[in-house]
Amino acid sequence: MDTLAAELGVRAEDVVRAATPRGSVLLGFPCEPKACLDVWRRARERYATTGLWPFVTHTSPLDWEWADAPGDSHTDQYHGPILDRLTELQRSELLEEAALFGPARAFPAPVRDLEDLARRLTGAAPAAAASPPRSADERLATFFAAPPEWICLVPTEDPALLPELLDAPDTPNHTPFPGREGLSYRDHAAVLREWHDRYGAEICYLDTDAVLLSVERPPSDPYERARVAIEQYAYCPDFDQFLGGLPEIAAHQVPNRAWFFWWD
Repeated sequence: MDTLAAELGVRAEDVVRAATPRGSVLLGFPCEPKACLDVWRRARERYATTGLWPFVTHTSPLDWEWADAPGDSHTDQYHGPILDRLTELQRSELLEEAALFGPARAFPAPVRDLEDLARRLTGAAPAAAASPPRSADERLATFFAAPPEWICLVPTEDPALLPELLDAPDTPNHTPFPGREGLSYRDHAAVLREWHDRYGAEICYLDTDAVLLSVERPPSDPYERARVAIEQYAYCPDFDQFLGGLPEIAAHQVPNRAWFFWWD
């Protein structure tokens, strides 16, 4: 860490360390808000050498909130991709979204299933694209009451596992599973693993109630964008509080290289 800190222009005495309940260590140092993403990118470039995955956050390692246990993964119970499970469990709510962006003339009948919803969404999404998508810098600078001022790093061989390693994000109000069970930290990790494998999505910002992903290969095909928008809404139904509905997700977030999620 000392070598990396020196490369990033960080004084060794500014690096703080906190032991984690999983037997690891969470490192961190304060950064200038406008420089945090640049520092993250530079630390990310050194990950293969350091084994330390960086992320921007509002919280010092000394103030990090830990859970008693990471929780069981629902993928273990249902033996399938968790995003397929999430969309199927919320099928009714997702189909109701079609009424909010209006039935296209080509589809006068009620929406039948998720495939039909995705086809309709490919026509509705361009109409929502009046404003340009927000960059990661703009999202972090404008969404929160104050911008993040910490870079944290955690040793891991698999950055998709950060939710399980760090007990974040905590999303108790999103309860899509039977018995009104919410997503466990292992569930969050499984979701991020799927998007990493398909699109190169990596955690850039992480805190108690939000995640920002840096996406190397966002989908370009309109139908695939629509399907991913449905997945993202099933993962984070609180989009309507800060971005909009399915057309806005498909137009402004999915094609972008920064995917932002926040839970109330």
